[in-house]
Amino acid sequence: MDITESITKWLIEESFTISKLEAPPEARVAWGIGVSTPSVPSIRFSIVMPIDKRDRVVVVMGIVISPEHKNELDKLKPLERVRVMHSILSKALTVCQDCKIAVQPDIVNPSAIAINMEIYEEELTKHGKPYFMRLLTRFLNTYFAIVSGFNEWYPALPPGTRERGLTSFM
Repeated sequence: MDITESITKWLIEESFTISKLEAPPEARVAWGIGVSTPSVPSIRFSIVMPIDKRDRVVVVMGIVISPEHKNELDKLKPLERVRVMHSILSKALTVCQDCKIAVQPDIVNPSAIAINMEIYEEELTKHGKPYFMRLLTRFLNTYFAIVSGFNEWYPALPPGTRERGLTSFM
């Protein structure tokens, strides 16, 4: 079984939802799947194998900054925006040191955050599913670190939440 078949099998065994990724030719993807987590909130990401680097897969996710957070960021001076983004990115990098994280279009005027993690076929062949699932958990926790960083800086509650009150369970 090749690595793409193994990854697909492991994700299905763990109740992830997968779909074939239709990437345009300029994306230079040899193989790819779209993936959604089985839990709430459902997190969507992709796993691709680059055409020119078939010895690895890349787990890819983009996080669009919410309109509420974007509006609040736009009210800040550029230096303060950089400080907020630095704090959020520091949290994310603490969770996932193996991740490549980029702010788009730039750190002064952020609209989205892209996260990539390269996993080599050699590592997956040697260590298998437990290793892959640990890396995937770390990657997905990066999403939560970024979202919680934004909400720590400027809490943006869903509509109607204030009226109902907040409840947490431990």
